[in-house]
Amino acid sequence: MDLRRLTRRTALWCAAAAPLLYAVVSLTALQVAARQTGGPLTEGMVERADTQLASAGGWTGGFALVLAAEAAVLVASGGRLNRRSTAGGLVLCAAVGMVYLTSLALVVSATHVIVLYPSGDIDLGLLFPGWYFPALIVIAVMTAAALVVWLAAAVRDASAA
Repeated sequence: MDLRRLTRRTALWCAAAAPLLYAVVSLTALQVAARQTGGPLTEGMVERADTQLASAGGWTGGFALVLAAEAAVLVASGGRLNRRSTAGGLVLCAAVGMVYLTSLALVVSATHVIVLYPSGDIDLGLLFPGWYFPALIVIAVMTAAALVVWLAAAVRDASAA
């Protein structure tokens, strides 16, 4: 069994798991926030909070779909690179990886701005659990580390060939 190829493949799939992790963490946080809409809020505020939480769920789904499409492109380019490591393929994969990381960073930032603090009189940021935004940061850092490992293994394989 080729350990280098296994490392590359595992790192690539780890990086591609970011949309799924993002969706699971975000939807879990939305459920926690939805349970907290009672309490000191008035009846009208609860309805507006529910509407904004539903909108946040839509944004989360849209962001996850965009990331999933980019992850599919990343996996496809990685599969092509696994069959034939060339300098052009490495540049292409590095570019796709950078676009993917940039999109992930934008999604995390947009989630913080659009989902947690939408325009309106209800501040959803107060309803979300404290672990939510740090969890998104951990997902982004894990994805960046997996992409670095994947590209480093690909460069090592290309230079060995």
